[in-house]
Amino acid sequence: MRRALSVIVLLALMAGFGFGVNRLIASRKHKIPTEGTVFIPTATRPKIVLPGTLYLAQNGDIYRLSDGYFTDLHLPAAGGSWMQPAYVPNSQDIIAVLRAAEYSNLYLLNSQGHVIRRLSNNANVHLDTVYLNHWMFYPHMGADGNTIYFSYDQPKNSSSYAVDFSLWSGTLNGRLAAKQLSNSNPFTGGDVDPTQLAGGGVLYSKFAIGSGNAYSVIAIQARPLGNPITLTTPAQDCGQPALSPDGTRLAMVCIGGTGLQSTRLEVAALSGGKLGTPKTLVNNCLCSAPVWAPDGSGLVYYNTADATGHFELWWIKGALGASPSAPLQVTTNLDFDALSPPSWSPLSSVPVMAR
Repeated sequence: MRRALSVIVLLALMAGFGFGVNRLIASRKHKIPTEGTVFIPTATRPKIVLPGTLYLAQNGDIYRLSDGYFTDLHLPAAGGSWMQPAYVPNSQDIIAVLRAAEYSNLYLLNSQGHVIRRLSNNANVHLDTVYLNHWMFYPHMGADGNTIYFSYDQPKNSSSYAVDFSLWSGTLNGRLAAKQLSNSNPFTGGDVDPTQLAGGGVLYSKFAIGSGNAYSVIAIQARPLGNPITLTTPAQDCGQPALSPDGTRLAMVCIGGTGLQSTRLEVAALSGGKLGTPKTLVNNCLCSAPVWAPDGSGLVYYNTADATGHFELWWIKGALGASPSAPLQVTTNLDFDALSPPSWSPLSSVPVMAR
């Protein structure tokens, strides 16, 4: 009897010890943030006030960051997810992509989020030919405030299900898809991130396949449907080009040499259609979507803040100079859409909606 009682007491002590150890381990754990721990931007304040006005996408909606405050544009969610805002120069309007399940369209919006008009109609009305639906992404406005550049999955027909993007251009006040600028490489995803160059031509990311590997190069399309001028090599595997306001520097995200485990944010001089030796601003990161401040005072980009993988906004002051500042994390727990580069307007006096 005494032996049985001793065994029961010992088991109880062991159970209590195990419970205590488990509680101690649990108290030392850090909870991994979930979607529930991601805030809407309007519930937070950035750590610094950035110049001008930024438009950013999060969770299918677009927000405006101006004078240190976020404003929700409250775009209608019934049609799909809003992404990839693009500021229209000499105005307070933006272009944005509305992505539905089987197509995407471009819309012209004002700074308050009101839809001015739909610019494209890429939904095929016949359900038996849904494969003829079209996709438009990565809008970017020219300096004149009327010319628009974007990625478009034309030409496409019933003999192919390919959705490789080529570069197209048109006008807001005329025909949207007026001119095809590039021929994409098949089965690669195609050509994205177009930006107009001051001297003519378009800067962009071109995807290709070589030696069994997919990669991206930064290229210039000097004339429509001509052979592109490549600025980077397949080994560098660079994309997401961002041209500085004065046209002398190019920011880009490169993967080469990292074994696809991380990226680098680099900046290189651009002159005469050639890139200088790149300088790494951020190494071993998951960097995305660099964008220069309109006044050239610095550079923003997205990067993960920790192991959760949430993409936050970061700032590098003086990125154009020889001694840029260390990267500063601007936001926390916001998890922006890393496939939607911020768009930066020089205007800081944007009418403010109720917060």
